[in-house]
Amino acid sequence: MKKALLSCLFFLCTAQAQDYSFNVLDGINESLRVVEVAYKSGAEEKDRYHFEKARAYSDISMYLASEQDGIGSKIFAIKSMNSASKALGGLKGIDPVEFIGDDRFEKITGLSLKEVNERLQYIRENKGESCAPDELAKTEAYYDALFYEINKEKVNRVVLMKLYNDVVNNSFSAQEKLRSAIDSKLECYTGKVEVPQTPQEQPQQVQEQAQKPEEKLPKEEPLMVVARIHFDFDKYNIKRDYIPMLNEVVKALKENPNINVRIEGYTDNIGSKAYNDKLALKRAQAVKNYLVKHGIQESRIQVVGFGKEKYIADNKTPIGRFTNRRADFIILRLSSQ
Repeated sequence: MKKALLSCLFFLCTAQAQDYSFNVLDGINESLRVVEVAYKSGAEEKDRYHFEKARAYSDISMYLASEQDGIGSKIFAIKSMNSASKALGGLKGIDPVEFIGDDRFEKITGLSLKEVNERLQYIRENKGESCAPDELAKTEAYYDALFYEINKEKVNRVVLMKLYNDVVNNSFSAQEKLRSAIDSKLECYTGKVEVPQTPQEQPQQVQEQAQKPEEKLPKEEPLMVVARIHFDFDKYNIKRDYIPMLNEVVKALKENPNINVRIEGYTDNIGSKAYNDKLALKRAQAVKNYLVKHGIQESRIQVVGFGKEKYIADNKTPIGRFTNRRADFIILRLSSQ
């Protein structure tokens, strides 16, 4: 994790801004904060599988940032928030997985995914979530990243092979741990709970527990990831590059009904304030329309337009103005209280 973060920081200091760029460091900080907040709120104990997946997605977000894939980095920061929210909600159960077809992967790498797919399916179908939650979560997270990379228009073969090796190594670890649990007939696999205490011991134990001071539950902080898309001059239509990110937001909102979103539209400094206020709101509304079209309730979405305000870059350059022409949609995990 530390190596990836240092690599990201080096990239931020040396690389020039790209058209689709947003503040990658913000994405990295957000994914790290999501995991930290979830940990402090007891997510690891509530749901180890989803908590470990949130950590793995955070690592992937940092790795993709180091490979100059800003949109991919943000997508997996959102995935990290999604898994952390599930862990905090105690949403037990395994996540669905879309398996990768072998043809394109084999054409690019010369390798087959058949054994990997079969191994992952075996682990998922044989209580891997209970007996190897850490290893299964990491396998699925890196498999998800592999799926993302293989479906890009321009595949980075180095990234693809790194993710493939991560999937293979973690899936082997999960398989070994699961087989050990099966051979040893562990509780995680059999479901049988051992109770090594006699009836005489129970009253004393109950008395000791009654004497213990009541533990205070950690105060929940909101999980928040700020996603950002940019617009062409005087436009409010959503660019195709940002559709995967928006789809990830849709997925997170569908899987976590306690999450709402606020969309904030902005412009650059060209044009009148009145015109830009309207354009900023149209940009926020365009994002809302996309979410609603894909099944998110309007009542969960707020929109606001700021127009010629809150610039995040210098308007003296084209790339600076492009950076300011944006919509930020802030994903908030509402308190369960």
